[in-house]
Amino acid sequence: MDKEQKMYEIGYLLTPLIPEEKLDEEVFVLRKLIEDKKGLIINEARPKMRKLAYIIKNFESAYFGWIKFTADPETIKEIESSLKNPPIGGDKLVRFLIVKVIKEAAVLRPARKIIKKKKPAEPKEKIEIKPEEIDKKLEELLSKSE
Repeated sequence: MDKEQKMYEIGYLLTPLIPEEKLDEEVFVLRKLIEDKKGLIINEARPKMRKLAYIIKNFESAYFGWIKFTADPETIKEIESSLKNPPIGGDKLVRFLIVKVIKEAAVLRPARKIIKKKKPAEPKEKIEIKPEEIDKKLEELLSKSE
């Protein structure tokens, strides 16, 4: 049972029917579930309302949040099965996903790709056109069309 703890992250969607002031209570239930299974919460993001890419359970938007934690690999299956049988009560948990996080990736952020800006094109030589030349060209074009 003294196996090395692994780092995991759970991303979840909560129903948009939950009032904003009750959100913390619902997240507390998720946190308690992880802590009851001997998980140690490292970081989390408070759920925010997001428009979904497609409709899930008749919802076009939902509260999205995540919790990063460490736990024994054996307990992840227990946490997952507990989430499938909603601990939050009813259908408040719309969807969830648990992924294993590589510790180096959790600490180091990926470097942003540097985009080289193109140099502005050098201005071309300005050609001065006299109004008389424009009139002459217009007369030529109009005479051809007749």
